[in-house]
Amino acid sequence: MRVRKWLMKQQWRVVQIRGIWSLFYGTLLLAMAYVGYVPVFSVFGAAAPFVFAVVILIVLLILGYIYDRVLVLWAASQEVVQERNPFQYVPGPKDHIFTFPIYSTVLDAMEQLGDRFGVDTSLIKETREYFAKFERFRPERREDIDEALKLRQEFLKKHPLISDDELELTRAP
Repeated sequence: MRVRKWLMKQQWRVVQIRGIWSLFYGTLLLAMAYVGYVPVFSVFGAAAPFVFAVVILIVLLILGYIYDRVLVLWAASQEVVQERNPFQYVPGPKDHIFTFPIYSTVLDAMEQLGDRFGVDTSLIKETREYFAKFERFRPERREDIDEALKLRQEFLKKHPLISDDELELTRAP
């Protein structure tokens, strides 16, 4: 477990550094492109783009400080709300109003066509039953979230989105 934790920490550090380096190089590229238009930096000679880049970075850091500490335009609680969004597990208001009626209409049309052409419609009926059960869940009840996850896993285990044969076809050159 210690090795895995250490590796995850190193991976996190690389991801964080990547953002800092991209900010630095992006700023440097901007400075190299526009240093000729700002006559103040011409006295620095070959170092002018680097001095201009440092000035731009300092301005960006000051703006970030004002955004973060003075204006407080973000809150850590909002990050938690986004990460723990219950509507990713159970249907939200949009699903009840918009998505489920469309699914129901499409499933009805598919079942009518299947019956007309003599095709087996048992999968359509099972899908309709799944959506009927899934639609009853509410995010306010914690047990509904757990039940919705179980129902989704059972349905996907019984009806995978891609079969093993199709998966092999995608791997073939």
